Amino acid sequence: MTSIPLLEVKDLGISFPLDDGQFQAVSDFSFSLAAGNTLGLVGESGSGKSLTALSLLRLIPEPGTISKGEIYFKGENILTLPEDQMRAIRGRKISMIFQEPMTALNPVLTIGRQIAEALLIHSEISPAGAHQKAVELLDRVGIPDATARALDYPHNISGGMRQRAVIAMALICEPEILIADEATTALDTTVQAQILDLLIDLQAEYNMAILFISHNLGVVSEIADEVMVMYGGRLMESALASQIFNAPQHPYTKGLLSTLPRPELRGQNLPTIEGSVPSRFDQFDGCPFRSRCTEAGDECRWEIPIYNISVDQRAACIKLKRQI
Repeated sequence: MTSIPLLEVKDLGISFPLDDGQFQAVSDFSFSLAAGNTLGLVGESGSGKSLTALSLLRLIPEPGTISKGEIYFKGENILTLPEDQMRAIRGRKISMIFQEPMTALNPVLTIGRQIAEALLIHSEISPAGAHQKAVELLDRVGIPDATARALDYPHNISGGMRQRAVIAMALICEPEILIADEATTALDTTVQAQILDLLIDLQAEYNMAILFISHNLGVVSEIADEVMVMYGGRLMESALASQIFNAPQHPYTKGLLSTLPRPELRGQNLPTIEGSVPSRFDQFDGCPFRSRCTEAGDECRWEIPIYNISVDQRAACIKLKRQI
């Protein structure tokens, strides 16, 4: 008997109104996530990664809407739930580490109070008990002298410590799914490695599923079991991490991997992918990557089929049809 995925997204569509129609920011995006697994979501800025993450919490900024699809958490479509039931899931069952710790933290509240707040909302614990748990979690995520730091305001601590505080805030209710949106961006390499190790340890402790969002394939390779590559609001390729890094199929995936630093390129300019991600003014049918793709043909203007390369790997490139 096949088990139900912890999270399953089917044909997700996210759109924003324009004066002359709709901007389709995310189109026909599908994936699943099992308990205890880490799914990496990669792509350039503007690809739709953060919007996809926000849709899982029903937090798409207005006037955007989830225009299509279904999002199942433990077999229940959360898009059909009333708001009070969604609030019971948001932060408690599904939690998120937002991109910018300074904007994610309230500048006029202490770190400890902000971390304890979610626990107070989702449980019957006392304020003193919630504060103590916040202090314990600050210590758990590696903040020294946690008792004193819990009384600090965000501007009193370093960027790395703020990032750890945001992680503590997301983990205080021991969620079943953690969404980490660029959780290590703008951190130095040492702190970045510490944060990744921390997430891996906490995942093992809580059996959490993690959706790890990043534009950095090198970071994703350190933590992900599976990887999805997103571009122009669409899935370009998905596979086990080992397949993505050892046998990429889509030209966009290959392009991203070619930009990673390598010892043999020391002293040389790194390769780049010419062009830029489509904007809301670039509405068209077919493959959104075709204007930047060195392998594009006329057929790429009209369709973007997804082919199953193997049991674990699929890619959206019509050129692959000849190989299957």
